[in-house]
Amino acid sequence: MASPLLPDDPPSLGGYILSGRLGEGGQGVVYLAHTAAGEPVAVKLLSTGDQQTRARLARELDALEGIASFCTARVLDVSADGPRPFVVSEFVDGPSLADRVRERGPLRGGDLERLAVGTATALAAIHAAGIVHRDFKPANVLLGPDGPRVVDFGIARAEGAATMTSGLIGTPAYLAPEQISGSPASPASDVFAWASSMLFAATGTSPFGADTVPAVLHRVLHAEPDLSPLPPRLRGVIASCLAKEPSRRPTAQHLMMSLVNPNAPQGPPAAPLPRDAAVPEGLRTGPGPQAAITTQGTGRPRSRGVLIGGLAGLVALAATVVTILSVNSTPTPLADQDDSSPSATPPATPPSTPPATPTASAGSATPTASGGKLKIPAAYAGTWTGRTESTNPMDTDGAENTVVLKPGATTAQWSEKDAGASCRGMIILTQVEASRLTFSLEAMEGGCIPGTVWLARQGDALSYTWRDEPGPGIVTQTGTLNKS
Repeated sequence: MASPLLPDDPPSLGGYILSGRLGEGGQGVVYLAHTAAGEPVAVKLLSTGDQQTRARLARELDALEGIASFCTARVLDVSADGPRPFVVSEFVDGPSLADRVRERGPLRGGDLERLAVGTATALAAIHAAGIVHRDFKPANVLLGPDGPRVVDFGIARAEGAATMTSGLIGTPAYLAPEQISGSPASPASDVFAWASSMLFAATGTSPFGADTVPAVLHRVLHAEPDLSPLPPRLRGVIASCLAKEPSRRPTAQHLMMSLVNPNAPQGPPAAPLPRDAAVPEGLRTGPGPQAAITTQGTGRPRSRGVLIGGLAGLVALAATVVTILSVNSTPTPLADQDDSSPSATPPATPPSTPPATPTASAGSATPTASGGKLKIPAAYAGTWTGRTESTNPMDTDGAENTVVLKPGATTAQWSEKDAGASCRGMIILTQVEASRLTFSLEAMEGGCIPGTVWLARQGDALSYTWRDEPGPGIVTQTGTLNKS
């Protein structure tokens, strides 16, 4: 697996004896080394030792301590004192996904599904620890004897990584469109790269070609890859991860849940964003703050929990994933999501913390919408405000929600405030019933995650229910709104 050392390679780093080269990329060279006791380890000698690199290294290694080692190569030691810092990590005895496909061809059946679940779980754990991978690709997935491990994430990558000298330009098929357009890498970019890597695993070829760099970048920006080689269970979810607009992709947590529990309610697909819709922090194409999940630290979770229950719940779920994979059970097929429509009907009553039984009132019957468009009935008009509570254990102080409904409109203004921060955006009407309206909460300012909002008439008030759908549907927020 390791190639011989080159004449310029050092014989040792710190107390670790180097015995071969495992690979080289934009961040530096990775060596096979051994400890004084003879244990094999991987040592990455970083390409640069400038102050910015060292500061980023310290920040990211601190965050790495929160990542569960079942899905990544555990960091064992760090040296930031010499002219070039290096990182020592657990040695994973197995080929990379790129080498495995090159030597034995595409993955099929259970092998492909185990790879998808394992790597999606790893990506969710990485994001939950506050890290953006930035360079997810087949070469950075190692197929160890105990399952896939994701490696080489985030450490000391310079800003403006999509440059001719960064190393990323060598694998353009795994860059997300927004990275090519100049935006910094984000969790959504990682999800796009994950989907491209899974398509490579299933087909043996890069999803956007491997000819000239300009041609590949053009396809990433404008073309749709062929998903027909994928099994139906994976086709729909991978298609959603390859959306050109980052806000239309699922989070890694939602992706993982969709793969582990195919029967989880998916809810209606995201409706097209209005031209003037707010864009989430970190997904803007110009200068501005970084994404909510970055190596700068996540701060206090938002009301509905960007982490949705935190890393502890994620690790518990991952343990279930490992159990499922170990008994080689066959999951229930996931319905192909390609023919979903924005008017798909969500569950009549959300399974978790449903809204109280609504009371029918005059004027709340289903309206006749001219031109076939759903419109807000006049009986709902007004500005509605109230306190809501969340089932997210990380959110104990609740929030204040406000919805502004205008009769005849197809969208409504929505906002949420709590002790730590606030969000605001637009909700899009997707269903009108006799005494209940259903909205899709899309992109917004402030970092809250999208979902589905139900507003039901209760006399002179509205019952409010939000849940993270599309997605696992595991966090619910409920309350009563009064007209102000």
